[in-house]
Amino acid sequence: MKETTIRNCSIVRDLLPGYTEHLLSEAGEEAVREHLSSCKDCEKIYRQMKEELFKGEPSPEESRALDGFRSLFRRIRHLKLLLIITSVLIFCGILSGFLMLFVVGNPVGTRWLDRVSCTYDEKTGSLTIQGHAQNVNIRKVVWEKDGEEDTLINVLVYETEALPFTSETHDFTLTIPDVKGMDVCLACPRYDRTNIYSWKNDHYELVQRMEEAIYQTLPSTDPDTTPLSCASGIALYDGQEGLTFHPEYVTGEGATWWTWNDMITTDGSLEPADFEIWVSLDAPHEVHFYDYRTGEWTDDGSIVEERRP
Repeated sequence: MKETTIRNCSIVRDLLPGYTEHLLSEAGEEAVREHLSSCKDCEKIYRQMKEELFKGEPSPEESRALDGFRSLFRRIRHLKLLLIITSVLIFCGILSGFLMLFVVGNPVGTRWLDRVSCTYDEKTGSLTIQGHAQNVNIRKVVWEKDGEEDTLINVLVYETEALPFTSETHDFTLTIPDVKGMDVCLACPRYDRTNIYSWKNDHYELVQRMEEAIYQTLPSTDPDTTPLSCASGIALYDGQEGLTFHPEYVTGEGATWWTWNDMITTDGSLEPADFEIWVSLDAPHEVHFYDYRTGEWTDDGSIVEERRP
């Protein structure tokens, strides 16, 4: 580091009050100290000034001069601190903007995503999603379980600006493990959702066989007046995997029912049952009933007709 030497005695003598009060910076004090070591006249003035400082109360003129000098240096220090803080804030703002624009990215709206396909692996229970993004550069694709619905998985696609001299990425592939019984949505951001996969709809033949097993267990129950809605998610009973079905009663003379967007619709009225039905995934399908009134499981299917309104 290059040392600073002050050779002008007038400059040093102007700095002596600040040097005496230790108001100078380290570099300033070092420069004054070096000059005093080689200049007897200035060193003598410094000693006199120091003796007068500790001798007694300074005169009003001296007090005003010292106060002004202290005030000046305090302002300089405050300005330096303000400049440092402002520079740090500006740097952080620029860095944050750069990271958001080129590294972290923002969620892509579902309207920019197309050619989305889903492939379910029956052996591993994983789901592979492939898709394409229009006019955006894909940074990353992540998945997370929904905070409100346990049987829902959200897929988020993030976009960034492409760095100079790099090519844009428009296609993506994502594999989600253990999707058995789950629903999957593109959620970019979370309020902009598009359902892209439903395990129970993908296995509608299995679900249909399970519904048939329920009606076979309940020969006196008419499917035309007692529709079943299958809940998402795998439910366990005595260690076995199964699905849960919620029966509803269709009321009204000549009323019929049909499904629309995976929901039961009727031209009469629907009365939900106060129990649910569990059916095992593996054949032969076991059927058990959970009574909401008693909070207990039963194999007695007579409650279906007993509870009919």
